[in-house]
Amino acid sequence: MPAPRPVALAALVATGLLAATLTGCTSTSRKQQPTTPAPPTTPAPPPKLLATDVTTTRGGHTSVFALDGRRWTTVALPHPPADATAIAAHGTDIYAADADRTGIAVDSSHDGGKSWQHRHVVDAADAADLAGVDLALSPDGSKLAIMLDRPSSAGAVAGASVLVEPRYVPHEAPAAGQLAWWRDRLVLSGGALSSRFFLGDTTGAKWTPQPVAGPLAPAGDVDPNVATFGAATTRPDGTLLVPVTTHGRPPGVELYGGGGATFRRLVRVALAGDFGAGASAVVAPRPDGSVVVAEATTPRLHIVDGDAQRSFVASGLPAPPLSLTFVTPTMGLAQVDVAGCARAKTGCTSRQEVFTTADGGTSWRPAP
Repeated sequence: MPAPRPVALAALVATGLLAATLTGCTSTSRKQQPTTPAPPTTPAPPPKLLATDVTTTRGGHTSVFALDGRRWTTVALPHPPADATAIAAHGTDIYAADADRTGIAVDSSHDGGKSWQHRHVVDAADAADLAGVDLALSPDGSKLAIMLDRPSSAGAVAGASVLVEPRYVPHEAPAAGQLAWWRDRLVLSGGALSSRFFLGDTTGAKWTPQPVAGPLAPAGDVDPNVATFGAATTRPDGTLLVPVTTHGRPPGVELYGGGGATFRRLVRVALAGDFGAGASAVVAPRPDGSVVVAEATTPRLHIVDGDAQRSFVASGLPAPPLSLTFVTPTMGLAQVDVAGCARAKTGCTSRQEVFTTADGGTSWRPAP
């Protein structure tokens, strides 16, 4: 029997190619498995408007500043506010109290100023001879309160009444001052030289003075060097933040945290200059829990973040800020008195201008 002949290399290659071709045909002839389509991409919702209580008046019309994404814009109010403090805002909710011959009304918008509702809340007889109108909105925007300040005679503590929506029933406050909400209760920094702090109920009918930075100050005839309470705010953890300006040499700001009848000092910020009796340092909490404190005589800012502090001269601010507002940890507004003279030192005037920051307060520029 003859020996088997060796298979040529070309034949082996041809055989392999044929097998591969047949295998490919077999696999492609099977029924294709349906593929799951990728879910449609949902576009990110447009950034929500974040309104503030910082105002500007242009062409005779008053508007509030609002952050639209990363851009500052303004929202026109339907009527001039009764006072610089007669404005409150939260997100797209904006409230402004205005006064006319019929008394006091509240304009409210819940869509960023696209539409407004007008409600009369105080009759003309009860609104006569007011010294000021203040609005306070709860941190979640669900509760609104109005404080009506009355003028005081020399040496007397200014009085006030408080009205809470939706009924707006007036209740006597222990003193005029800076009203705020904590959870479902009202709190008040006020009294003689703003030396007392009060914890109220949800209607403003009951108030209790609270010792925060030591013994309670007397209701009247207080020492001119007494510590001054600034406006209280709610911290991210739900507790109260109460700033107290001390008037020693040097002055300073002590930040107290707590709730109810228990407070503890969180930090002290040493300041320069002189605030004057009853005056408070400008203190602005940021949404991340950090706090910005301003000097009285220079545009120097102090950032308090937990136990850490840092200070710097704010670039672009021509004078110390009268107020600071931070909508995000980086985006904020400053109201500043800017002086100008027509010629040398004559014809000098002072006007309030608004500046914006996008880096947490390090640098500022005039608002658009």
